[in-house]
Amino acid sequence: MKPSITKKKATSTRICFLMTIALLALSLAVSAQESETTVSFRTKHIELVFQPPMRSGINAVNPSNIEVPRLNLLVNIFENYLQYLNRLQKIAAGTSLRILYAPDQSLELGSDDSKVIRLRETGLNSTLSQINQFLKERGGTDANYLLESADSLFTIPDQYPRQTSKVAIRTELINHSSFQKSLEPDTDFCVVDDNRVIAARPFQRSNRLFLMTDADNVCRSEMLLGQAKTFYADLSASGDGRYLAFSDGMRPMLMALTTRESRLLFADNNLLLLSMQWSPKQSLLAGIVLNNSNQERSFFLYDAEAATMLDFVSAEVAAEANYLNPYVSWSPDGQRIMLTSARSLHFIDIAGKKTLMNAVRVPNEIAETIWSDDSASFALIEVIGQARQRYIFDDLDYRKCVLHRYRIKADFSINEDHAQRVESRNTIKLVSFWTNDRVLFLEGRLMSKKLNTPFWDLSATFAAKLTAGPTTAASRNASASELLSTPSALPLQYLYVFRNLDSKFKNIYDAGFSHSNNLFADKFANIWFIGLRRPEEVSPRQSIYNHRLSPYPFPENNVSVFYDIPAGKMLLLLKFLEEYNLRIVRFNSNISRMFVLANFSGPLNLWSGDLKKIVEGLGSSEN
Repeated sequence: MKPSITKKKATSTRICFLMTIALLALSLAVSAQESETTVSFRTKHIELVFQPPMRSGINAVNPSNIEVPRLNLLVNIFENYLQYLNRLQKIAAGTSLRILYAPDQSLELGSDDSKVIRLRETGLNSTLSQINQFLKERGGTDANYLLESADSLFTIPDQYPRQTSKVAIRTELINHSSFQKSLEPDTDFCVVDDNRVIAARPFQRSNRLFLMTDADNVCRSEMLLGQAKTFYADLSASGDGRYLAFSDGMRPMLMALTTRESRLLFADNNLLLLSMQWSPKQSLLAGIVLNNSNQERSFFLYDAEAATMLDFVSAEVAAEANYLNPYVSWSPDGQRIMLTSARSLHFIDIAGKKTLMNAVRVPNEIAETIWSDDSASFALIEVIGQARQRYIFDDLDYRKCVLHRYRIKADFSINEDHAQRVESRNTIKLVSFWTNDRVLFLEGRLMSKKLNTPFWDLSATFAAKLTAGPTTAASRNASASELLSTPSALPLQYLYVFRNLDSKFKNIYDAGFSHSNNLFADKFANIWFIGLRRPEEVSPRQSIYNHRLSPYPFPENNVSVFYDIPAGKMLLLLKFLEEYNLRIVRFNSNISRMFVLANFSGPLNLWSGDLKKIVEGLGSSEN
């Protein structure tokens, strides 16, 4: 009797264990669908829930910047597949799929749930196999018409419904992918010039690059590069539009657009890109890479015309590389490079082939830097103090911000102009050099806001100001207290900021309504729409990299846009970006055209339009 009692206990224990596993699986499935980090892809017949892995970074097994575009493609391709089978009446009417992809969770958990397809991986063939098996187990399926290979999915005629977007018609937006017969979504892009854009699209194993041209209201497209070995990203066109810099698996590459020849910049595959920036005047590319084997940083300067690395940069830069901020700042004339570390500025003189280390050193952290348009001056913001909390920013936690303005002499000596120094208890943000050799900046008390929107109205928070006039011969003998004169204010109509990211930990967003397409962005880009009448000699667009980390709400790339649009109409533009969740927004050089990723008519595509026409269309009374 004892053995049978023991056996019953063992059986009971096993049943309890299995029930526990089942409950755990159910709770994991629910948590995967309800987590704040979950990404949902929804079409008419498919709901795919993606729970991103907790681990991320350059060595992640399932990096989200690759997974999100691939899942976007999967949803589009298989929605088209189901609609194709529906039209042939080879599957039951109303057939729909619920798919769960959670790489961090064990595959065995929840595998018996007959209503949910748990993806093992994002490969097209393996997904097709699982979906076909699901369909075979349902009544009304004619298995003879199910496709057996992923290649066949791309031969299906496009069944995906293309809705007509009234807002796109009203604003005269152009769909650069309207020619597109496949279902590949556009997932990233860079603007080459007013009429050329280069976009990346996921394909069977990785992604591909396409050159799209819009001339005479006719969109054309041609493939630049076939499938990447890993994943193309970091697209950036040279100022003359002749070269494309990009990365494949974070390894920096370059392509000559005239010959379509591409090459890796480094033979060492351990060198991964942190950032790179084109010279505004020459085909020179500067950047910083990370050695993935030893975590050492290094600076590079590449001549695209000569197809060679320039080696005149001093060994001191190499010694300092681990302490440099990754963003490289070119002077407007393309003759000098400014590198920033925590408290120091370093300069590389291209024409003179020399380096000046620690040219400027301040006692505290450098937050921002900016060049003057003539490349003979620059300014920086020094921040004194630190945040008291990790998640809430309040500039009263800091002692003060200091604006310093410097001049570069012919002999490369650098002197500060104390007449234009500004100190404030509040936040100071650089904007641009202005007329009469003065610096335009914003000043005001900045605090974090708890907003469920990427749009911030800071019109009442900041004032626009100009530094005092520069030092003259008559003022050189003045005392320091006399030099610290009060800056003058400018009439600021509005100040709107649009952020593409809320934080590095929540970096995936839907690209439009219906949640049918998703995009991935992992680089901060804050667009400051500034309501000031811009003098003709001042550039309509300024880009300033901010080195302050969280909890500062506007880190990394900050683009200032000056445009002669009234506050009410500009507010319509910001509400439009907010409503359609258009997180990737870029402009051409003179801010006359705007480029966005959106799904106004179905799949995620690249759209562009004249900025004035967009604003006028949004303000029209048509529905």
